[in-house]
Amino acid sequence: MKVAIYVRLSKEDDDVRKQISGKQESESIQNQKSLLIQYAVERGYDIYNIYTDEDYSGADRDRPAFSRLIQDASQHKFDIVLAKSQSRFTRDMELVERYLHGKFPEWGIRFIALVDHADTNDASNKKARQINGLINEWYLEDLSINVRTVLTHKCQSGQHIGSFAPYGYAKDPADHNHLVIDPVAAAVVRRIFSMVLSGYGASRIAKTLNEEGIPNPTRYKQQQGLNFAPCQKSRVPGLWSTASVRTILTNQTYTGDLVQGRHKKASYKSKKIVTLPKDKWIIVPNTHEPIITREAFEQVQQLRCERAVPCLHSGVIRPLAKKVFCGVCGGSMQLCGNGKQYRYLRCRIHTYKPSLCPNRSISLDALDAIVLQRIRQRLSELLDPDKLDLSAFTREAEDRADALQRELDRLHRERQKRQGAVTALYQDHAAGVVNDEVFAQLDDGFRKEMANFDRRIRTLEQERDGTLADPAARYDAMRQMAEELSQPQVLTRELVCALIDSVQVGPIDPETQKRNIEIRWRF
Repeated sequence: MKVAIYVRLSKEDDDVRKQISGKQESESIQNQKSLLIQYAVERGYDIYNIYTDEDYSGADRDRPAFSRLIQDASQHKFDIVLAKSQSRFTRDMELVERYLHGKFPEWGIRFIALVDHADTNDASNKKARQINGLINEWYLEDLSINVRTVLTHKCQSGQHIGSFAPYGYAKDPADHNHLVIDPVAAAVVRRIFSMVLSGYGASRIAKTLNEEGIPNPTRYKQQQGLNFAPCQKSRVPGLWSTASVRTILTNQTYTGDLVQGRHKKASYKSKKIVTLPKDKWIIVPNTHEPIITREAFEQVQQLRCERAVPCLHSGVIRPLAKKVFCGVCGGSMQLCGNGKQYRYLRCRIHTYKPSLCPNRSISLDALDAIVLQRIRQRLSELLDPDKLDLSAFTREAEDRADALQRELDRLHRERQKRQGAVTALYQDHAAGVVNDEVFAQLDDGFRKEMANFDRRIRTLEQERDGTLADPAARYDAMRQMAEELSQPQVLTRELVCALIDSVQVGPIDPETQKRNIEIRWRF
C-alpha cells in the first residue's frame, strides 16, 4: 500500500516556536512528519511522498502542496492519505464533504487521521468526521469574528492597522499604530494637490512626475527597504499613472483624519475583497499631522466632481472649464477654434440647431478678461480691509474653540474609561484571574490606546489655544491677506473654482451690441 503524508501548519500556530528555534522548518512540522512516518512504517506502508504546507490556513483552498496531493490522488498514485488530524487536512466543511466523502471513495483513496481517529474505511465513523468538520469550521468563523472585532476596535481608537503607511507618511518608530510625516514623499503629495488647484489634470501630473524621475509610491516604498507589493501590478513598474495620482487626490488621510475600513473580505472563506460605501468607513479625525489643509482637500474634490477635461496641447484645465453656460437655453458652451491663436465658446444647441437657440459665440480671451475684472470688483467689495469686523472674527474663533473643547471633553471621558479598565486589569492579574500572558497582551494594548488618546488631546489643545491666541494679530493677518487677494492679476483655475459656480453668457443686445454676462457666485 502506498501512502501520501500530508502535514500543515498555519503561520499563527507556530510564529513563537520558529522565533525560538530559528529554524526554517518549524518543529511542529517535523513532529507531524515523525509521527506519521512512524505510523506508516509500523504498518508496512510505502511512503509515496510527503506534502508540506507551512504558513497556510486550513481554510485556504489554494495551498500548493494540498493542490498537488489532490491532483496525484485523482491519478491514483497512492492508496492512503495520512494526516495528523482532520483539521490539518482542511477546516473547510465543504472540502470535507467533497473529498473525504465524495472524491476519495470514488478514486479508491482512504483517508486516515491519527489524533481524531478519522478513517474513511470505517462507515460508522462518518458522522464523527462530519461533526469534526463542523467544529473546525465554527472555529474558523469564531476566529474571524474575534480578529475583526479587535481590528475594528483599534480603528475606532484611531490606531493605524495597515501593514504599510500611506504614501507621504511613515510608521512612528515609537508606536507603529501612529503615522508621522515622511518629508520627501509629503512634498510630492503637496505638489500634486497644488498642481490640481493650478488647473493640471491627473494625466499631465503623472507625466510631469515621470519626466522628473520621481518614483511612484510603490517604487518609493521599495527604495526605503519595505517589502511592499501592490495589489494590482502596473504595466510599467515604477512610473506614475493617472490612477495613482487620483488615489492620492481622494485620500482624506492627508487632512489628518485616519480613514480605514474601506474594504473587507467577502467572508472568512473567501479571498475576494469588497469595497464598502463611504458611510461604512471608519474615520477618526485629528489622529496625526496633516499634509494637506481641509480647505485645499475639499476644493480638489469639488474640482474633480466637475470633471473638466484638460486641453490636449497643454494638459492643463482652462480656468472657466465646465463653468460657462448659455444664458438663453441653459446649455453648456463648448470650446472651439484652432488652439492658441483663435479660441471661442459657442452654445452646443446653437451649433446643432440654430433655430432652437439664437445665441452666438464669444471669444474665450474676451470672456476671461470680463470674468477677471468682475472678480476684482467682487473681492474689492467683500474683502475691503476697512470693512472687516473684528468682533465677528473673534466670535468665529470662539465658536471654533468651543467645538474643540467639546471634542476634548469627550476624549478625556474615553481616556478615563480606559484608565478604569487598566486598573481592573491589574487587580484581576494580582488576584490570579488573568494569567501573565493575557495580562501582558492586554496591558500593551491599553498602553498604546492611552498614548494615542494623550497624543490626540495634545494636538486638539494646541489647536484650541492657537484659535484663541491674540485675535488682534490674526485680524491683522486677515487684513493683509484681503489686500493681496483683492486685485488678482491672472485668472486661474483655483481662483475661479473658489469663487464661481457658473457664468451665464447672454445674447448680444441689438442696441448696445453688448452681452449680458451673469456670474453666479459661491457666496
